[in-house]
Amino acid sequence: MSASRSSKPSAQKRPKAKAPIDAAERALRRLIASDSGEPAEVEDLTTNFGGTGTERPVPEWVDVSQSLYRCFAFIDVCDFTAFTDREGTLAAIDVLTRFRSACRDVTARRGVRVIKWLGDGAMLVGVAAGPVIAAAAELQLRFANESFAVHGGIAGGTVLLFEGDDYIGRSVNMAARLCEAAGAGELLCAGLDDEIPEWIDQVGTVTVRAVGIGDIQSVVQLRVGHDAWVSTTPSPNHPSVTGVVGSAAAEADTPNDSGPDDDL
Repeated sequence: MSASRSSKPSAQKRPKAKAPIDAAERALRRLIASDSGEPAEVEDLTTNFGGTGTERPVPEWVDVSQSLYRCFAFIDVCDFTAFTDREGTLAAIDVLTRFRSACRDVTARRGVRVIKWLGDGAMLVGVAAGPVIAAAAELQLRFANESFAVHGGIAGGTVLLFEGDDYIGRSVNMAARLCEAAGAGELLCAGLDDEIPEWIDQVGTVTVRAVGIGDIQSVVQLRVGHDAWVSTTPSPNHPSVTGVVGSAAAEADTPNDSGPDDDL
């Protein structure tokens, strides 16, 4: 008769010790205490808020996972490396200076933010799609007759706001991939057809195969014609026209050497 084997006694699990209640949790328990004076059970202090930006205030001790709707545009100078090789570093620096100055000017006027500079490009973000699309289109128009061109990608959606200034989500990656796929002087826009301003031309739709995302279908190709400019009289004091106006005035004030007195 074989000896019977006895199994080893199973280790008994000790109940987990509860973490000590800190001052913040005590304060929160007091805030949500029941009418009877007994503190209510607080199981989860992490709160998820969806992205309108107009929700009720949140106490500082509540851990908030914030998701918001934002629209993104990536704007990039096309073939900047080739331009630098062809025109030289001084011309390249001039292009970058003008590009960034235009980005600051256009985004500030349209209520859009430059969230990040990317060398020869910029990442724009806005709470609504219309101003972001308009800002990207105006930048494309400003450099339409230059020796270089810009292109861009635009997409919107719900993203995570991390540490107050970093956005994480599919729409960010999508806008970046659309910018890479766009041709010179072209904007590619996904899923925002109803937000496109009327002065921007929708010239067609394409499918973009994006690395890490897959096929993005029904992407709208955007271009801006020269007739999009507002018909207005330029300010003579604006830095962009001061030199031109000043030169014209100086020529008008210069006395003409040829005249009837020359024959005397």
